[in-house]
Amino acid sequence: MTTRLSQALADAAELAVRVPVPDDLWRRGRRSRRRRRAAAALACLVLAAAVAWLPVRAGTAPEPVGAGPEVLPSAVADPHLWQQTFVGDPNGPAKLVFTTGHSLNLETAVVLIGTDDSYRLIYLPPGGEPGSLSPDGRWLLRHDLLDLATGETRGLERRLTGYLPAVWAADSRTALGVVGGDGGTSYGPDGKEIPPPDEEVVLVDVATGAVRTLTTIPGNSRWWAAFAPDGRRVAVQAADGGETSSLRILDTATGTTLSTVTLTTRQRLAGPAAWTPDGTQLLLAAGGCAWTDYCPEQTWRVQRLDVATGAVTDGTAGDRPGDPSLVAWRAGAPVIQQDRGAGLGCDMIVLTAAHAETLPLTVAGHGCAQYARDLLEEGTVGGTAIEPSPWQAQWWVYVPASMVLAGLVMLAWRLVRHRRRPTR
Repeated sequence: MTTRLSQALADAAELAVRVPVPDDLWRRGRRSRRRRRAAAALACLVLAAAVAWLPVRAGTAPEPVGAGPEVLPSAVADPHLWQQTFVGDPNGPAKLVFTTGHSLNLETAVVLIGTDDSYRLIYLPPGGEPGSLSPDGRWLLRHDLLDLATGETRGLERRLTGYLPAVWAADSRTALGVVGGDGGTSYGPDGKEIPPPDEEVVLVDVATGAVRTLTTIPGNSRWWAAFAPDGRRVAVQAADGGETSSLRILDTATGTTLSTVTLTTRQRLAGPAAWTPDGTQLLLAAGGCAWTDYCPEQTWRVQRLDVATGAVTDGTAGDRPGDPSLVAWRAGAPVIQQDRGAGLGCDMIVLTAAHAETLPLTVAGHGCAQYARDLLEEGTVGGTAIEPSPWQAQWWVYVPASMVLAGLVMLAWRLVRHRRRPTR
């Protein structure tokens, strides 16, 4: 630069209007920069929350890999601790229901697997019962009636008590339960035990919630029941610790006793699907011990009771260990759920004249699962094993997840800016 040019610039600077510079200009700049960063972080957080939440609400979240609505999976895993609740987003009708301790409150919860293989949790109150799943998978009968398709709860004319779960008719329109009795023991002034009052066996109408008494059984007794395929008859048996027990066949329209058969303490109805498909026989479970006693080494075999004559004959299957429940008929053969006890899980067995076939059905959690009977009888068994999707979560899970995602975005942004900054 020449001397004349330098002097000219200096003279121009002397004549230029001076711009006042605040003393806190530097602090203002830093404050503005922090605000821009905070706004960018908030925008990233909102964007991340929208990306994570909106697909779930729109029903497009990744689902567990299953094999279709008419297929029962070969294995079902436990839910995540943060699993979506049924109240938050109903997923019925259900393929199957089971209980688990894998929940946030560390208490037993009910797990519902929908026809799309989605998972939902129902947290039980203290002492609450999981209920009984209807054959079509739509209803869960507890002390009240829960519609798994809509999430609505329907009250009953009278609250069911007694030993649950209830027993369903094959058409899912009616069910059998017990009213009366609290399961406790009372004593008189002399210290002697007072026999509990009888309990009522009632018929529940699903459409109206009406409850109608069919018969009575001794209080606090263990009971079993099974509807005939046409729903016009029901077999009821109650064991109160006596030498024998009576199995009664009732007319569901009138409550009239059509016939009575006396059984031993080692004989009981095989399960809620104990009637043969033609309605002429009832299958019994004959145990090695009395069914009302604690017997860790219990074994069982199937017997057939002719409804018309009352004659009992042994089946072809030999003694098997565990506690059986006949839950369905598949291709004319009984499907028996065998609880092996002692936390060993359950087997699903199809008994044929030649052998016993174990179905490829395994479910995590506690005890035995409840399958929708219609699907167990008519659907495909042994589909792809399923696990819960991590995206099927309760809403609060997405808040920390979004914050973590936003933090990662901000970190990546700063790293990119640092790399692009020119070196001096």
